[in-house]
Amino acid sequence: MRGLRHQLLCRLTSSWIKYLKRRSTVGLFCIFLLLILMRWKLLCSNMQPLQHIQNVCNSYTSGNSVGNLCGDLCQASGVPSLSCHNFYQEKEAVFSGAWGNTSVVFKSAKRSNDGDLLYWLDASKKRIYPTEDDFSNMIKNQIKSKFNIVINEIDAHKMSYVVNSAKWPNRHTEMENVWSLMQDNEYLALVLYDKFAVFPKLVGSCGTLYAVQKLNSISGFWHLMTMYDSQEEWLKRIRIAILILDFLMHLESGLPEPVLICNVKMNHFGVTDDFKRIMYLDLDSVHPLSIANRMTGDSSQCKRHSDCDYLNCRSFCNLISRRCEHGVANNNLQIVCERIFLGWVMSGRVMVPGLLLGPRAPRVLVELLELCANPANERGTPRSPATKEIRKRLYDLLVHMTY
Repeated sequence: MRGLRHQLLCRLTSSWIKYLKRRSTVGLFCIFLLLILMRWKLLCSNMQPLQHIQNVCNSYTSGNSVGNLCGDLCQASGVPSLSCHNFYQEKEAVFSGAWGNTSVVFKSAKRSNDGDLLYWLDASKKRIYPTEDDFSNMIKNQIKSKFNIVINEIDAHKMSYVVNSAKWPNRHTEMENVWSLMQDNEYLALVLYDKFAVFPKLVGSCGTLYAVQKLNSISGFWHLMTMYDSQEEWLKRIRIAILILDFLMHLESGLPEPVLICNVKMNHFGVTDDFKRIMYLDLDSVHPLSIANRMTGDSSQCKRHSDCDYLNCRSFCNLISRRCEHGVANNNLQIVCERIFLGWVMSGRVMVPGLLLGPRAPRVLVELLELCANPANERGTPRSPATKEIRKRLYDLLVHMTY
């Protein structure tokens, strides 16, 4: 009897050990996966914004960061309503909070490479900074290189100072901060296109951290359970789609040069509080047409067309020379129809419905969206632009559906 009890006890102990090992393995795997996702910036915690603000404030205290945000960021009470943002890999940090009475999104540019440093060292290791005229010329060249825009001396001089801020006693520190921000595609776009009101308003900066107005993401007006949409919700989505079409038209004809949005996602579109204007929120992959053409037709080696693509901006591989020699083949409207209005498409089938798909969508709308997303009826990945005629038909149909 004692031997049987001993055997049962051993079996139970062994079972518990195996169970605990499995639980420990699963737990360790979950922790490892969480760390990987945070490392890749697919997930974040609210400790990260606090840590980033602390780093910025340490730099401000030591005199290495300047800007109109610094004083409020680094006060004892800190920044209220801090919340980190997931799925941002292009930035060191993206988080929202309050600045005064304004809700803003804080973004930090990636740190500059050594080749992007403003100063150089002489034989005695002393830092040599450019003159004011040289610095203005550097800014002009940077803007010409990144956005193919030529600015005059007055604008270049103005941009050589921290925005929305008084002059700082240490000019060299200010120049370093400005130059670091100038390496960031989004910051440059915010400054250059400010008067066109197509992107959020730049509020200010502190070091390489800057803040923009916070808008309502259109993803808040979309959900997977479209089967339960009310008529009111459906009409809201139609109105948002009309605003997006207006926005795309503005990008095409209302700017110095047509601008392409090459990383199109639902949460990259924001709507103003009065529900009258759409703006684009993530500008790391926003480029004028000439620059995007240069990126996709840079003569790099390729084996297939997708090797020449820049995110959603698609191009062609010269299959004879095996070089990327073509500009962007599709356009903003095609991308938006495919990825926002229709949804997530795989192997020619919609896997997740987009903004304009659902039981209330008439067949004529679905067919027009399919034509817009694949204008040339290509097999595989569409690479043709949606035409102005398609845009007009889609716009007129959506407006008619709001009556």
